[in-house]
Formats: sequence, C-alpha cells, structure tokens
Amino acid sequence: MVCQVFPHKCCRVFGVLVVKVCPRCGLEYSYIERRVIGGRAYLYAVHVSKVREGSRSKRKVRKCYLGPEDSYEYVSMMHEREGIRLRGLVREDRALEYFDTLLNYVVSEDLNRELALKLISKLKEVVKVLEEKYLRG
Repeated sequence: MVCQVFPHKCCRVFGVLVVKVCPRCGLEYSYIERRVIGGRAYLYAVHVSKVREGSRSKRKVRKCYLGPEDSYEYVSMMHEREGIRLRGLVREDRALEYFDTLLNYVVSEDLNRELALKLISKLKEVVKVLEEKYLRG
C-alpha cells in the first residue's frame, strides 16, 4: 500500500514501514488527517503517543497543520499578477513550481534593470548552493 499524500515517506517497502516525518515539526507522525471545511480540504499530521500516568497508559494526540490539500486561495489572490499559487507543506515539489512560475513571470514581464540584476544574483546564489550540496558534496 502506498500513501497518496507522502508516497515517498509513508509506504511499505518490502514489508518495512518507512518513518513518516512531519514537515512542520520534524517529529514522526502516525497518520495524515484530512478535514473538509467550507468545501476545501485541509491536512494535518497527527502525532499519537502513549503517556504513562501512574499504572495507566493514556493516548495523547497532537496535530500539526500542514496547509490546504491544493493551494492557499486568499493569499494566492494577492500574487495573481506573478501567477503564484502558494501551496501547503505536503507539496514537496512546490519550490520547483515556484521557480517555473518565476520563469514564466520573467519571460512575460518587462522588468526594470535593477530588479533583473537582483534576480540574476539570487539565482546564481541558488545554483551555487545546489551544486555544492548535491553535485560536489
């Protein structure tokens, strides 16, 4: 069985359960809860633990909000001009989507020179860090 939310982190590989790490707090979570409120789905990482109180054991539940299942509607409206759709924490590929959106924005807009130079500098910095971390490291 493969989890549809985090297929790479919460699946059974040859009968071994892979540890599920919460993207919000970094701790192991038990399962993902999906709540529908006002027609929109929101996701929570549910942390279940057992706490001993004397001779008894109690179940303790803590939840971390992970964001909407698809995107933040209201906040994304503020970035319509740039075409940015802000995503929740469960979308690990959201950074790539943001870069694609930025690329489309740069191609379609006339940027002033100062902003263009700042973007070039930041993008060179991103490339340098990625190369050092993943190609040379």
